[in-house]
Amino acid sequence: MRAAMSTEEETMMSQGSAGGGVAASSGGVAVTAAATETEVAEEEQLGSAETEEHIQRILLTIDNFTRQVSEMLETGRAMFRDLAADFEERLCSIHKERVEHWEEMIRDLRARDAANEQARALLHNAQLQLLHTVRD
Repeated sequence: MRAAMSTEEETMMSQGSAGGGVAASSGGVAVTAAATETEVAEEEQLGSAETEEHIQRILLTIDNFTRQVSEMLETGRAMFRDLAADFEERLCSIHKERVEHWEEMIRDLRARDAANEQARALLHNAQLQLLHTVRD
């Protein structure tokens, strides 16, 4: 395609695409002006494309951040569920240990009370025998 172009067309195209210079003929000025308008439109499209690309990156960042927040919330919920279950289990374990300790204290008190009652009864019987022995 380049071989089919004339030297004048190549000169106008190179000057037009470079954005500078004026062609030697009046037809060249029109081509240069058209090329400059095309460049401006392309720059606007590039600017728009760059802006759209930047917007897309921001939207992707928003999506990624939203996903991360959702994952952190779910992880936090799972941790709180696990923590709540561990807390409940530990609290029940502490309650059970305390109750068992107090029940053991009650058994010991009852055993002491029974032993004391036996000793009291024995001492009472001994006292009665001594009183009968002294009276007789």
